[in-house]
Amino acid sequence: MNGTWEDLNRRLTGAILGLDLHDVLEIRERAPQAPRSRWRRRAASGGPAAPTRFVRITAARDVLIGECVGATEFGGEWPMDAAQQAALERQGWSRPWSPDYPTYQREHSLAEAPRLALAAVRALELLGAQMADLEVRLSREDPT
Repeated sequence: MNGTWEDLNRRLTGAILGLDLHDVLEIRERAPQAPRSRWRRRAASGGPAAPTRFVRITAARDVLIGECVGATEFGGEWPMDAAQQAALERQGWSRPWSPDYPTYQREHSLAEAPRLALAAVRALELLGAQMADLEVRLSREDPT
């Protein structure tokens, strides 16, 4: 992704406002690419995916649900130190309430989409993500 964190904030705000019910907007780091060789292709096909930093926004019936990669300390994907965890919580992200959902979470009304966009951008920046490594994915969650 090109631009600055402010550019991402503006684009993300517009994208969140355009979500339909059950749409999921995810901003995540691209998976690291291994060098191509015939030996690497064989080895790369069976290994686990490397952890990445991400935020995800889901349009629910009455709210927008934000998720941020969780700390490995409580079952999440990303190794975070205590200072990063405390900073996320000061920014308004809540620790998981269940081991089945190992991500930081927050909820906002649709009218608060700009606030959620800013929180998502700040979380990625805090965790050390690089703009050039980010990609955006839009999908639809199965409500059943």
